[in-house]
Amino acid sequence: MFSRLRLCSLLLVFVVVSGCSHTNQLAFYRLSDAELNQQLSQQIQQLAQKVTVAGLPLKLQVNQLDVQIAPQGKPDVQLTLDTGALVQLAMVQLPVQLKLSLSAEPYFDQQRQAVYLRRFQLLNSEMAAGGLQGKLRPLSAEVARLLQQQLAQMPVYKLDPNKLSHRMLLNMPLQLQLTPGQIRLSPAYKSGN
Repeated sequence: MFSRLRLCSLLLVFVVVSGCSHTNQLAFYRLSDAELNQQLSQQIQQLAQKVTVAGLPLKLQVNQLDVQIAPQGKPDVQLTLDTGALVQLAMVQLPVQLKLSLSAEPYFDQQRQAVYLRRFQLLNSEMAAGGLQGKLRPLSAEVARLLQQQLAQMPVYKLDPNKLSHRMLLNMPLQLQLTPGQIRLSPAYKSGN
């Protein structure tokens, strides 16, 4: 009985959506800057680990993350990270502060039912180590590469089959659209009109 009711409700939604000529503007799910920031902050905490960057062992920690979806109407997500690290040099641990700005393209993976980031670009990097400040491109680029590798494998958002609002979305093709401050998931089909 429940599966028939579920099937009927899904069919009804699909018929209503496909019958409307302007439904490509209809968003079934929206993810805001704040929600994406919270989701990414949880993902990035998993990166706080001992790694080797440019041949140096260090423990990386992300202190602050700021996410902007489609800033100035650009089709990307910009991430600004304030990270701290302890670099092990012989018997001394050197604290390092590194600020990175990255841009990435979000996309929806239909098979995994999740939003991922790809095509990262390092926009800006600043580093302060000890009393020295300045740009240290090789280390910045290496940390950016490490973050890119990790984030490319982790979904920044995943549909949850246990949530009623997501169940309907799991059974239809979706497309991702960006508007300033928002990622929208909409039905992916071509209108006949």
